[in-house]
Amino acid sequence: MRQHTGGRNILRPAPTRFATNFIALQSILAQKDALRAMVTSRDWIGSTYAKDSKAKKFVEQILDSSFWKSCADIVKLTEPLVRALLIADSEDKPAMGFLYQAMYKAREEMVRSFKRNKRKVEPYLEVLDRRWDSQLRKDLHVAGYWLNPTCRFNVEEFEKHRNTQSGILELIGRYTHGDLELQDKLNEGMR
Repeated sequence: MRQHTGGRNILRPAPTRFATNFIALQSILAQKDALRAMVTSRDWIGSTYAKDSKAKKFVEQILDSSFWKSCADIVKLTEPLVRALLIADSEDKPAMGFLYQAMYKAREEMVRSFKRNKRKVEPYLEVLDRRWDSQLRKDLHVAGYWLNPTCRFNVEEFEKHRNTQSGILELIGRYTHGDLELQDKLNEGMR
């Protein structure tokens, strides 16, 4: 295999625990031509490995164009999510102010990638939306987005998410515990 891949391995260690499978699939996809050349080479055909039943299934998969199409689709679908999750998993800077925007950008990129075939992406968007709504779409994320100067002063981007103001107002109401004077001060500060 290394003769055909230029000495590269298929699997690479992942920087995070959740991205290992994605990185492996991305690496396999990058070596598509090398893997196809390998399984059709004289060295492979003449090897003892080629006669094994698992190896025959492997060759069948490697030469199957629908397998490679599926790999490409999966990478296109998951790459934006992996970028968003890398932000959440980062230890370099707090993620709270960036997570809300990262998830929306990931969703938009998934839709854009499959603009011509919306049916293909819809089941994945449903899962993403369900997870986002039930586990991640919290007022705290909205407040982080709203208070993040990087997001706040990008007027064009911020206009898309005007609804975040209600989230931060809800958060103020919840954590001021009925202190109307404090609520007024915070609401004035928002303006």
